[in-house]
Amino acid sequence: MGKAPIVRAVFEGRDISPLWDTLFGRVSADITDAAAFLDVSILLHAIGEEDKAALSQKAALELSRKYLIRNGRGTGPNVLVFMTAGDFMANTPIEFLLENSDANLLLYYVDADTADLGDVPEHDVAFVAVGESTENLGVLANLDRLLRDWAGPIMNNAPRLIMALSRDGVAEALKDEPSILAPAAARVDRTVLENLARGDIEVGALLVANAFPVIVRPLGTHAGKGMEEIATRSELAAYLNSHAEAEFYVTPFIDYSGTDGKFRKQRVAFINGRPYASHLAVSEHWMVHYLNAGMTQHEDRRAEEALWMANFDGDFAVRHARSFDALHRRLGLDYFAIDCAELADGRLLVFEADVAMIVHSMDWESIFPYKKGAMRKLFLAFENALARRVARMAPTTECAHTGKPAVYQRTHDDCLVCALAMLTGRTYEEIEDIARGCDPAYPLGGPMSHSIMRGVANRCGFVLLSSIYMLWAKPAIIGVVSPTVPDTGHAVFWDGEKIIDPGFCERVDRAYVDRCGLEFTQRASDLQPLISHDVQISYLAGAVAANEPL
Repeated sequence: MGKAPIVRAVFEGRDISPLWDTLFGRVSADITDAAAFLDVSILLHAIGEEDKAALSQKAALELSRKYLIRNGRGTGPNVLVFMTAGDFMANTPIEFLLENSDANLLLYYVDADTADLGDVPEHDVAFVAVGESTENLGVLANLDRLLRDWAGPIMNNAPRLIMALSRDGVAEALKDEPSILAPAAARVDRTVLENLARGDIEVGALLVANAFPVIVRPLGTHAGKGMEEIATRSELAAYLNSHAEAEFYVTPFIDYSGTDGKFRKQRVAFINGRPYASHLAVSEHWMVHYLNAGMTQHEDRRAEEALWMANFDGDFAVRHARSFDALHRRLGLDYFAIDCAELADGRLLVFEADVAMIVHSMDWESIFPYKKGAMRKLFLAFENALARRVARMAPTTECAHTGKPAVYQRTHDDCLVCALAMLTGRTYEEIEDIARGCDPAYPLGGPMSHSIMRGVANRCGFVLLSSIYMLWAKPAIIGVVSPTVPDTGHAVFWDGEKIIDPGFCERVDRAYVDRCGLEFTQRASDLQPLISHDVQISYLAGAVAANEPL
């Protein structure tokens, strides 16, 4: 059955007795029915029986590491999903994301000891679903080894980046972004907190913020479990008396309440760099979780969420475009989600980021009718992202100026190779061969220097000029701030009609070029009118205002 229908039944408060009877009947009839054991574990997790759920899951995985979930008609792509053992927060909720699709999910469980991937089932595209946690670090490190030479289409093939999504890792990654506040998270052991409670050390020994209040939570917890605001040393001592864990996160308390005194927390999912609204929760308490925020009881809060979702693309996403650029660039994943809030000074307060945040569409439609459309948009974007990975193996997008297929990256450093191939109408291999002819030391797969780019263009019969001006009527290589790699440039291609990003990000559009464009490279012959300052077309140049002298 899989996670989606079972969790939906529990979430909607249906009588699950028939489901119990069916699953336990299957297990009783065949103790080797691994799928039944796995479904039992899902049901036990859903009703809060974590220890029993872990035992049932262990029994399932001892029998089989591979499971099939057929969605809809089963006519969609076969999606290989790398997962690991754990609760609902251990992996990306891909079963919710694709619940209404026709995709077939091929769940493949791995652990820190998985030796190889030689028995993975045939598939169209793969997805790394393992989330960040202390328990999953060994699994992710092993996946990094196992997937190093993976050649097929895959999303989130960056286990090391997922490992960096710890609370302190996210805070460190975002600390220099002026549009974002990600409060510093100090990871400390129990002894340090006991010293702080006794008065042996000050808060400043842990955080830049040199005073209470602080937020304390046990390491590896989610959904507010064990998280408390601590205002005094005596409160900290009492907290430690009731929590036996060995390690904790400590962060400064940030008052993010609005002018009405209420706290608002947004969940936003990012798919190939594009943000999608997941939910907005409004609460009187600073620790906001959707299920305890009173959204079902308060019509005004639902109306606010409905407006936020409806206007997300033209309002929230525009207002925080620079923050969203930075998040995708700094975190660098094809899929992830964040919990965030808006501060009074306009910055985005980021609480956490992960690939395993729960994103679903299970709320009662009679109470939350506005959610279906927003979530359908998010789910469709995820389906399309998978489909595009498959399509890139045999590109269907054509360059308008040549009619030839788009060229996509094969390494992390060959964006300029691809853009130059599209500009000149040559193949990837031809550009690489010419580059080696220009400089025998050129590393196949990039990166390509500007001097080699000009040399390749010359051998193809072109003279290229780079500047801060551009004629949008003509094809161009556009250099932008990389949307996925910090402190790095990235090349995309403009074919005279559309931007083609040779990478996998979907964030580079005209608005992104306006914000993050670095230089424009075009054929000198195409730029002749601009060079001669032809008044009639000079102000068609990119990033030049109509009243700005050329």
